[in-house]
Parts: sequence; structure tokens; C-alpha cells
Amino acid sequence: MPVNNKTIEELLEREEELKDKIQIEENATYYELIQVYETMYKKIAKDPDSEYQPSLNNIKDKLIFHLIKHGTYLKTVYQKDDRTAESCMKRAIFYEKNVPIAYYRLGFLHYKKRSYTMALLHFQDALRYQVREGDRKYKMNEQQLYNCHLYLANCGLFIAQKAHEDLKDRSLKTDPQKILSYEVSPYYDLIDDNEQYLGKHEYCMVSKDNTKYCGREECEEAQDIYGTLILNFTERQISLIYNGQMTSMSGKHAEILRLLLLKSKEERPLTKNDFYDIFSVSNVSGDIPRNTYTQKISRIRGKLKELQIPEGMIVNKTGSTETAYYYAPIIPYIIMHRIDETFLLN
Repeated sequence: MPVNNKTIEELLEREEELKDKIQIEENATYYELIQVYETMYKKIAKDPDSEYQPSLNNIKDKLIFHLIKHGTYLKTVYQKDDRTAESCMKRAIFYEKNVPIAYYRLGFLHYKKRSYTMALLHFQDALRYQVREGDRKYKMNEQQLYNCHLYLANCGLFIAQKAHEDLKDRSLKTDPQKILSYEVSPYYDLIDDNEQYLGKHEYCMVSKDNTKYCGREECEEAQDIYGTLILNFTERQISLIYNGQMTSMSGKHAEILRLLLLKSKEERPLTKNDFYDIFSVSNVSGDIPRNTYTQKISRIRGKLKELQIPEGMIVNKTGSTETAYYYAPIIPYIIMHRIDETFLLN
């Protein structure tokens, strides 16, 4: 039965079924779960007398969270899709205006398509909502904020340059004597300077002791570093690379490994609660099953084994009151991602 034809009670039951499915099935996506939340929200919002009215804001929060955090991987957990991401960002701001990271993502997606007028409007909105009070997880970080200003400036310059060139063409047709004053555009140098900076800060490489912003070429060269584990978010498909060998990872597993690399250590291992934003989908009460965590770690270890990485890199902390793991630095790592990338876990 289509979700639109289901009652609220049936939708709530389907929500729990989908949460369980997402935890169990490796390739389960959030597509239908988002449909369920969207349908519930619309049905309850239309009925002011509904007994579910007190739940409306909570349903909206879950809908926006999944649209923003999972929209890029809505078609498949293994591959990013810009068109789907754009659609999800637009739906998110339809339900909640104060989400600056969604405007930033939309601006970037339009900028890539050279749709500078639309990009400019989205970057303006990103900056406008950034300074308002709101959920911190939807704010831009400092580098994204700086880049947003540069993208906004360049959008204006590209639009001005186009108007300048159109004016030159018109002058050539109507008054050839004026063509001399339009020989050199005053915008070229400004655009070039900004583009060079953005190109050199388009990607981020994070290691144990360093965070470095760089361009595409440097990122690609770093993937060939011998003896270093590379967790690569820069392509449509997330990959794990070691000594020339590569395996793909789902977005969820890649995020878990990323947080283990960045945040865990022997004296501070990570428990299932550190991954709440990933695991909480499985249980409305907030209780995360322990085996959910151990299964994810087991699959990540399997990916590491595929690449012939020495055993013992992800260690179970013995003696802990609950299951906990940490990254043992037997080999160095580099995490690569685009500066506009948003993560569930920070």
C-alpha cells in the first residue's frame, strides 16, 4: 500500500519496520523512511484536532535531519548523487528555513553547474541564517563560512562579468567606437584570485596531527602514499585505500570508522552512545542494541582485512562496563573530504 494511503497508526508501524530494516540490511536506504515522516507530517499538520499534534515538531525534526544528513546517499548507501542531494536540501528548507548548511550545499551545487544567480541567492541565505539562533548541527563550520563568502563574491563577479560582456557585444553592434573601453574586463583578476583560493581549499585532508586544506590534484596524489590508510570521501563512492588496493564503503560504516580514527584512543574508547545519531534510528525509546554496534565494527574490520591491513587496528577495550572500541595507531591514516561535506558524527 502506498504510504499516502496509510493511517497515522500504520505509518508509525512502518517507521519501526524501516528502522529495523536499515540496521539489518547493508544496502537499505533512508528513502522510504523519509517518505513516511513526510507523509505523517503532512497528515497531522492538516488536522488541528489530531491526537498526534504534540508529536508534529518531533516528526519535523526527524524529517529535516534525514533529508540533510542522508540526502546525498538517498538512492544508494554506496554512491553520492547530486540531483537527489539538491532535491533533499530544497525539501529540508521547505519545512525549516533556519538550516544554513542546506543553503550552503545548494549554493555549492548550483555553483558547480555555473548557475551563478541561483548560487548567489543560496549563499546569501546561508549567511543570513548562520547568524540566527538555531540548531548548531546545521551551522556552517569556520572554513565553510569563509568559503561561502568567497563563493558569494565570485557569483556576483561572474554575473557582473557576463553583463559587462553583453554590454561590449551590444556596443560593438551599435557604436563600434566604444569597443576600446571594453577590451579588458576589470573582473577577471578578482575572479581568478578567488577561484585559485577556492581551488586550493576545495578539499580537506585530516591526519592524526594535522588538518590541511588542498586542491584536487594534491588529494589524488596523496591516495598513493604507501603504508597509510586513506579514507576517501571525495568521490561519488566512498573508498578505503591501502597500498594501492581499494574497497568501497557505505556512508554509515565510513562515518563510524572516521570517528574512531579521529576521536578514540585506548584511554577513551568509543561506546555505542558515541554513535547515537547513526544508531538511534533503530529504537524509538533511545535504547541502542549492543549487537548493532558490534556488527558494524565487525563489518568495518572485514573491510580492513580485504586490504590486508594488519589486525589489531580497531581494538575492543576489555574491562569496560559496556562494549567499547578504539583505534590503535599501528598505521597512520588520512581522511579526505570536500570542504562542503557534511557528516552525521563530529
